[in-house]
Amino acid sequence: MLLLALFPVFVVGVGAGAVIAGLRIGQRTGLYLVIAGAGMALALGFALVQALRTRLVPPEGPKPARHEQPGLWRLVDELAAQAGTRPPEEIVLVPEVNAAVREDARLLGLRPGRRYLMLGLPLLAALDVAELRAVLAHELGHYGGGHTRLLAASYRGAETLGRTLSRLDAGPAKWILTGYGWVYAVLSRSANRAQELQADAYAVAAAGRAATACALRRTATLDAAWNAFTDRYLRLPGLAQRTPDILLGFRAFLGHPRQRQALAALERRVLDTRPRSLLDSHPTVRRRLAAIDRLPETPAHPDPRPAWQVLAEPGTVIPAAEQRLYISGELGPRASWAEIVRLAGAAEAARGAELLANAARTSGAAPGATLGEILQAVHRGEAERLIRPLLGPRAGRQEVAQAVTEGLAELLADVVVCALLVQCRARHELDWGEGWRVIGPTGELRPVELAAQAVGNPALAPRFAQQCVTLGVPLDFVPPPAGRPASRRPGSAGEPRLMAAAPVVRALGKNWDVLVYDTGLLLIPVKVAGLAGQRLAAVSGQAGHWQRKRIEKLLAHGTQRRLSHPGARWLAIDTMLGGDHKKFLTGGGKVALRFADGQTATLRTEDDAGYAALVAFLDALPQALPHRR
Repeated sequence: MLLLALFPVFVVGVGAGAVIAGLRIGQRTGLYLVIAGAGMALALGFALVQALRTRLVPPEGPKPARHEQPGLWRLVDELAAQAGTRPPEEIVLVPEVNAAVREDARLLGLRPGRRYLMLGLPLLAALDVAELRAVLAHELGHYGGGHTRLLAASYRGAETLGRTLSRLDAGPAKWILTGYGWVYAVLSRSANRAQELQADAYAVAAAGRAATACALRRTATLDAAWNAFTDRYLRLPGLAQRTPDILLGFRAFLGHPRQRQALAALERRVLDTRPRSLLDSHPTVRRRLAAIDRLPETPAHPDPRPAWQVLAEPGTVIPAAEQRLYISGELGPRASWAEIVRLAGAAEAARGAELLANAARTSGAAPGATLGEILQAVHRGEAERLIRPLLGPRAGRQEVAQAVTEGLAELLADVVVCALLVQCRARHELDWGEGWRVIGPTGELRPVELAAQAVGNPALAPRFAQQCVTLGVPLDFVPPPAGRPASRRPGSAGEPRLMAAAPVVRALGKNWDVLVYDTGLLLIPVKVAGLAGQRLAAVSGQAGHWQRKRIEKLLAHGTQRRLSHPGARWLAIDTMLGGDHKKFLTGGGKVALRFADGQTATLRTEDDAGYAALVAFLDALPQALPHRR
């Protein structure tokens, strides 16, 4: 608390001390020191103003009102009263696997402000009602009353200092404030760790030891589970052009024996290997579980219902929240996960088969692009020639070898599956353990394994051809065009979703602000005056703030106005075959895109967040050589 109150004195003292020392030293050295001290005081003064003015950006997402969700609000009010703190002014549903209470505190956290409860939508599927009660009680416990008020102010102060530092760029102001923040963090972290244990005590008082311990174990591994679910399954609705019930799928995914086994193994690692340091804000999970076990038991009734049961009309509220938080534009009619897998599997097989057919024609290894011709090329040892058109011009030997051994086998399997699908003799079946299974005329098929044998040993290609014939796949089969729909420009019917912004990207000989959509990249040229102003702001550590203001102004414009910006360029996702990326040690990195017409474009940025946004876009591309999950 004293560190927070002395922050303005520290800011003035650093600059004044340097100036006084310079005046005493005199001569040229002293003059330099005076100038440096005055500059430092100016930079720190700007930082202090930012610190005093910094505000929490209100979280975005669906905000259930009290009259819409009386049960949820009644639960939150009850838990806040038990913790001796005021309830939040707003509850916001967010896409992350997390629950948190954030406060827009003033004066470096010394003065309370507007409070928000952020409730991660995945928690409503992963937890039961009793566990959700424990999680919410824990979060509200951070702001508990009585003798914990100093800890609550410390918690607010740490949040506010962190937000202040995030607004500053590299420079003297950030260096000094980072050091100040480190000292504050070291001195306050022990209090924060104590508060975590006290927040757990509030959770036990509200939900009981069993529910609190179970919630802690679950949330320790839920991030990994959600990432696995989204990586494997949330790409499928776009392929199928169907709208899924995401939370229903996630709950089914968590309930599969294979996922339960994987999460149990992960939980053991989390308990045993979590690092400890002076800057840890949380005690280890094992220590927290031991502390929970020592607390007096509170009479509590288990409530195994899914946590979404605290909502009124969850069958309507949850799909609406999913649409806003996870789904870009209109995907099509709502469908079961079984139907989505069937349609997505067929679409992916058709696209892989078409890629191989086009490569066979382009390379000349199999001009007719029939399955028989392709297998003959493999038998002749021309696998590398077949796959070459799908690789970049700079592909190395290792990349080519991997493409032959893995990529070609997958694409050959796609041709086989596509041929069976055309005859209605195969289907993709949902499997929450592996993604999907291919069911053929004689049961489950594993075409990749069969194709891999022929690719690995060309002498076995005739045997693979015979196996295809036995399955009913004609060797004169030519994959039909997959018919991938063209991507939409922003502002067209079913408007694409704006995902992120990457400021000051160097590409095509110019500097651009790049807006990342789910269906393409919108490049908007940066004026020379804008860059000059940003460099001037860097003197006081405010370049990032200047840059954010420019991007915010750009985002405030309507979609059509952005498109009509002089010199703007639209790079559609359906013109891209893939690409690669490389991170720079000094920050940022470059992303190289390959287009269907043979052209390439390299986008360079020094901004880590911008580079991450471009890499996420690249990772979402349907790559020329798909990797099955």
